[in-house]
Amino acid sequence: MPESFNRRQMLSRIGGAACGLAVSGSLVPGSDSAPAGKPRPRVVIARDEAVTGGKMEGHRELLRRMLDASMQKLTGQADAKAAWRKLFKSGDRVGIKVNTLGLATQPVVVDAVVAGLRSADVPAENIIIWDRFDSELTAAGYKLNRSKTGVQCYGTDAESYGSGYQKEVETSGRIGSCFSKIVAEQVDALICVPILKDHPFAGVTLGMKNFFGAIHNPNKYHEQHCDPYVADVVEHRFIRPRWRLTVCDGTRGQYNAGPVRNPGFAWSLGGMIVGTDFVAVDAVGADLLEQQRQAKGMRTLAEEKRPPVHIKTAGARGLGVADMAAIERVEI
Repeated sequence: MPESFNRRQMLSRIGGAACGLAVSGSLVPGSDSAPAGKPRPRVVIARDEAVTGGKMEGHRELLRRMLDASMQKLTGQADAKAAWRKLFKSGDRVGIKVNTLGLATQPVVVDAVVAGLRSADVPAENIIIWDRFDSELTAAGYKLNRSKTGVQCYGTDAESYGSGYQKEVETSGRIGSCFSKIVAEQVDALICVPILKDHPFAGVTLGMKNFFGAIHNPNKYHEQHCDPYVADVVEHRFIRPRWRLTVCDGTRGQYNAGPVRNPGFAWSLGGMIVGTDFVAVDAVGADLLEQQRQAKGMRTLAEEKRPPVHIKTAGARGLGVADMAAIERVEI
């Protein structure tokens, strides 16, 4: 259709020209704003109506252009290669953390991320697509690879249950957990590629909650809306200093009854949410999910007594910006 065609034309030429800016009301009033004297963190929402229909594999090239355009708009670089090189260098060992529990991150979205890294001259062998289990990755459509040739893809527990975690218990805030050897030993840069979906305890499961999949005992940390445990996990030295980019899969998500798949609450944003401030990306994603719930006549997450308070906690700790009024929200 004409609108979709025009967006594809724009994306093929991009720098992200002709974008609109939109800032909504604060998701978590009272949370920390951007530090004085520093620019507001930018979160890019890329959408194309074409992505809402048909098989996702058929949108492979469009998704890649959308992500490259988002990276240019995010970094202010004139071309996609320069944008990716702004965040990643050829010697990086990059772990791409996907979410394959229930409604899963689309492999075609991850392929677009891999293509961006390769354009920045990151060797394929230095890229690991990972989550908790081989079985969940396979069920979500990922092709496992531990051959040391090409892009790697495997679960923390690739060999047997409990095999892929460090033996030493790491503490961070109120958690005491063994971390995946992948995040602890095998990578020095992280890209989080969660999916936009609802969670019965945390309210939403986006980028930060996705790293519950990096510890051996996430079941212990679901009380009190998973707060402050989500912030505790991502504040750890294995994650926070290495986390460079979030690409939230919004090709299709779920605005209620997550994180397991429930087609009755399926929702297609038609794109992705991209940013380097992982708290800000989660705040924007949660706001979009709340808007979808409102459009469907549903109660807010707070009214259902499961507000995403972990986002506010992360903002208050200075891990990023959680106040929507302090985030530059850019739509392309």
